[in-house]
Amino acid sequence: MLQFLANSLSSPLVHGPLLFLMLQLFSRIASKGKRVFQWLSWLPILWVFFCSLVYPSVLLIKPLEDQYPTVKVSSKLWQSADAIVVLACNHFDDEGLPFVSRWPQCTMQRNLHAALMYKEKHLPIHLAAGVLNELDSASQAHYNKTFLMTLGVSANDIYTYPQGHDTESEVDALAPHLTDKYVALVTSASHLPRAVQYFELHGIKVLPIPVEHLSRKNVSFTIGLPNAFSLYRSERAIHEYLGLIYQRYFR
Repeated sequence: MLQFLANSLSSPLVHGPLLFLMLQLFSRIASKGKRVFQWLSWLPILWVFFCSLVYPSVLLIKPLEDQYPTVKVSSKLWQSADAIVVLACNHFDDEGLPFVSRWPQCTMQRNLHAALMYKEKHLPIHLAAGVLNELDSASQAHYNKTFLMTLGVSANDIYTYPQGHDTESEVDALAPHLTDKYVALVTSASHLPRAVQYFELHGIKVLPIPVEHLSRKNVSFTIGLPNAFSLYRSERAIHEYLGLIYQRYFR
C-alpha cells in the first residue's frame, strides 16, 4: 500500500493539485482559520512551479546522486568484485518498435554500462525481477539478459532470477545467490542510496556503480522557464526520498 502511494504521489503534478484541493476544502468547512487555509492552499501550486525549474530540481536530486562517486569502466576498483549486479528498471514489450526504442533510459544506461564493464573483464552478471507489466510476455530479468547478449555478453555468464517487482523484493531474490560475494552494483545514481541499504541488510558488500545521472557534477545557479524534464527530475528525487523514508521507518 505504501509503495502504491509513493508511486502514485511522487509527481508534483499529482500531489501539488491534490494538496491544493484539500486545503481549499478545509478553507470552506473549517469553523476557524478559513483565510489561513486559503493562503496555505497556494503553497502546493508554488511547489509545482518550483519543481518545474531547472536549478531547484537539480538541488532536489543532487544530494542523492552525489552520495557515491563515479566509477569509470576502466577503473580497477570494480575489477576485484566477484560479480556484477544490474538492477531492473523497465521494458516495452512491443515488437513493432525498434530494439533500442523498447528500453527507457534507466534500463538502457544500466545495461549498457554493465556490458562495457563485462567487455573490460568477464565477470558474471546477476539479474532479477519478474513480470512487471500486464502486457509483458516474459520477466524483466529475461529481457535484460536479451539486451546484454545483444551487446556481446555470453549467456553462460548471465544469471537470471525472475522474481521481484520492486527494489526490496528484487534484492531478496538476488541475495541467496550472492552470499559472501563482493558485487559491483549498477543502477541509477539517485537510486543507489536506497539500493545499497537493501544489500547491506542482507550482509552483502557492494561497490556502488552510479549511472543515469540527471544532474551534472558541477552546477551553477540558472534562471529558466518551467519545463517537463525538470518536473521529471523532481519526481524521481521525491520518489527516492519517499522510498528512503519507507525503508528507514516502515519496513
